[in-house]
Amino acid sequence: MSAAAILSIKPTYANQILAGSKTIELRKSAMGLTAGDVVLVYSSAPEQRFAFWFRIKKIEALSVDEMWERYASRLGIAHEDYLAYFSDASDAVGLHVGEVRAITPIPLTTIERLVPGFVPPQGLMWLRGEVGRFGDLLSNLSTPLPSTMFPQQTLAFDS
Repeated sequence: MSAAAILSIKPTYANQILAGSKTIELRKSAMGLTAGDVVLVYSSAPEQRFAFWFRIKKIEALSVDEMWERYASRLGIAHEDYLAYFSDASDAVGLHVGEVRAITPIPLTTIERLVPGFVPPQGLMWLRGEVGRFGDLLSNLSTPLPSTMFPQQTLAFDS
């Protein structure tokens, strides 16, 4: 079953994903994510906001060299920055970006009001088990996450 998570991404890379020029998000591990999962992107400082979500089409782990050789034009990063990021890793994990949906940006001050105690994740934050805490935020997304992400939640009742 697919799940939903919040992932912090630097604004440079987040904006490239939203624009469609970066189609693979790089990580040092898959962090438990799987194909079909939905990622609500938190664009870190200085933007500090949610502006879109995407569905993971596939996850691929390759050697650092092979990831670059195969996908350099889709990674949205300069080679020297890529090598610096993976300097202590033997493998690179690529989250292949599927469907991307823009939302009306939600700044950190609004997020903190909607989710008391919210602290932007350093990496990944799962929404499963946290739907109640994030309910106000999720209901304020201009483009909602797919309802299949929360099958246990009854959002409407038939009469």
